[in-house]
Amino acid sequence: MKNSINIFRVFKIFFLLLSLFLLIKKRDSFLGYKPMSATKLKSTILELGVSFVKLAQVLATRADFFSDEYLRELKSLHDESPPMSKDDFTKVFNRAFEQNPFKSFENTPIASASIGQVHIAYLQDGTKVAVKLRREGIDTRVKSDIVILKFLNSLFKPLFSEYTKNSIEAVIDEFSSMILQEVNLSKELNNLVKFSQTYSHCDVVMPKPYEQYSSQDALVMYFLEGVRFDDKEALKRLNIDFCNVLEVLIKFYAEQMLVKGFFHADPHPGNLLVDESGRLVLLDYGMVKRVSNDARVAIINLIKSAHERDFELYVDSAKKLGTIGYEAPPALVAEFVEQMFDIFENENLSSINMQKLAFEVLAST
Repeated sequence: MKNSINIFRVFKIFFLLLSLFLLIKKRDSFLGYKPMSATKLKSTILELGVSFVKLAQVLATRADFFSDEYLRELKSLHDESPPMSKDDFTKVFNRAFEQNPFKSFENTPIASASIGQVHIAYLQDGTKVAVKLRREGIDTRVKSDIVILKFLNSLFKPLFSEYTKNSIEAVIDEFSSMILQEVNLSKELNNLVKFSQTYSHCDVVMPKPYEQYSSQDALVMYFLEGVRFDDKEALKRLNIDFCNVLEVLIKFYAEQMLVKGFFHADPHPGNLLVDESGRLVLLDYGMVKRVSNDARVAIINLIKSAHERDFELYVDSAKKLGTIGYEAPPALVAEFVEQMFDIFENENLSSINMQKLAFEVLAST
């Protein structure tokens, strides 16, 4: 029975990935199979569990991959993972805390994500803390899912362009390495400590960790209050200018990506809060990545070359970033770059329409 269930799961993953590939490539069907509807895609992801919810969160940031209908469903998965069962919760809690360090602990989580869930608790001195608990058995399930994902992903490679990296392949490879780190809360603790040290000069609030109470199964942090970054009504009630907060976020990410090369790779609205004073609060350090110096230089040169219409510099930078394959035919490259330059130079296009056109060019190349 166990083997049949596993085979059934593999088939579900197969059809999920096939749907994703068809949607990304903008194909109506493949050998008679049509991609799942947006609601069916969401329900399948939820049924497959935490690994695929996390993959969906990554994919939800890719407006170049999906239509608005699919993006809405994928984005809604950020806050919809069910809490652990009572038995699983008890196992994780007892393993994480051999001696209970809390004066009180709220068993009902305030947030339940794909990797773990967050509870409010109070230390013996009355300090309010957030306690993130890792899901029971998540590391074993994630490793198994990654093996299946990588195998099935190799079957779909022929559906995509050989010359641009506009495919789910790179996303899955990156996701696989990142989620293996994310399921270990000791890694997240190290990321939080490093991030706090690196960006201590920035006007961004990060939670203080309590390392003595943290482990692979639990991360204990000072509880930070705030409203969601995308809750404009709440920001308005607090008399906070959204544009000012957005400017802080943009400058902060520019420094992460282009100066330090050490960045928070999961900045969805659930991880971005604004406190009563208007300061940006950044949560969840499970997905933190580095950008090499060569890549940072390539990004800067790509922006510079697009502005100056420098063909050779643009192609060189795009190849270093993987946007264009090194083996791409010169004629195809020339056509691609010319189209991109025309889009960037069109002053009549809004930023949204400019982005949409650029994605269309990538999808057709």
